[in-house]
Amino acid sequence: MMKWREDCIRCLLDARIYDAFKGGATDKELQLILSSTVGSMQFPKSKAFRYSWKVLKEVLGDIYVFERRKLLERTLSKKLDVPQTLEDALRLAAMGNLHDTAVGGSYRPGTKELGKLITIGTDVLWNGGRMIYAVDNLPEVPYDVLAAKFFETLGWEVTMVAREESYEIDATYADLVELVQLLDKDGSIRVEKLPGSCTIFDRCEEAKELRENNDIVLAKGLLNADAYIDFMPPEPSLLVFAAKCQPLAEAVGAEIGDAVAVLGEILLKAFRG
Repeated sequence: MMKWREDCIRCLLDARIYDAFKGGATDKELQLILSSTVGSMQFPKSKAFRYSWKVLKEVLGDIYVFERRKLLERTLSKKLDVPQTLEDALRLAAMGNLHDTAVGGSYRPGTKELGKLITIGTDVLWNGGRMIYAVDNLPEVPYDVLAAKFFETLGWEVTMVAREESYEIDATYADLVELVQLLDKDGSIRVEKLPGSCTIFDRCEEAKELRENNDIVLAKGLLNADAYIDFMPPEPSLLVFAAKCQPLAEAVGAEIGDAVAVLGEILLKAFRG
């Protein structure tokens, strides 16, 4: 397992402290949440974030259940059009990823506007084939559906996937089904479920089968990027996110707030130095 970086430890603790106070934790509840968060560092980073969230949810309940829907309604109130170029599709997908909770001690919801678009290895998207599109935060899923519709024009058959369990403001499988039915007018996008908190890059059988039966994985957000680095799957993968934490931003020469679309193997090599 990769050694924890100082920035990543601060990010993990900051996220759960932010969540705990947002959920009105008592001192005793806060102690339990923080001790479990520190204990979660025995796991790979992406799993530590999921485990510590699960403990917090058991203590305080799903503190973002209403906020997720409120942020989604804000997105759905906007004019939503299918992008016309690959650059626009990637920018749109990354723009939605600015929606988030606390990240890294400095990033807070609504504090950043989207910066420049950084693309590394995205030529693979011109190939066409079968694509798994793993979503992230709920309020950005409408943008993801529009991006997926553009990828179809490049010859991709798109299957969108989400986890079964809730995590922070991420979309669940039930959320994804609802939005694809609402926004995919011709019904061409398929939807699949990842069990529990399994990411598309975990070693669970369902994720492995989806990766092996498709030509590329396009995965959104920091949790999926961390999971790729943690588990190093062999299948071709493109990671799309808004740069919100310093280690991932520095790995691709981005600044906080920039939009990033990078081939997984390139990010892995850069991040591990």
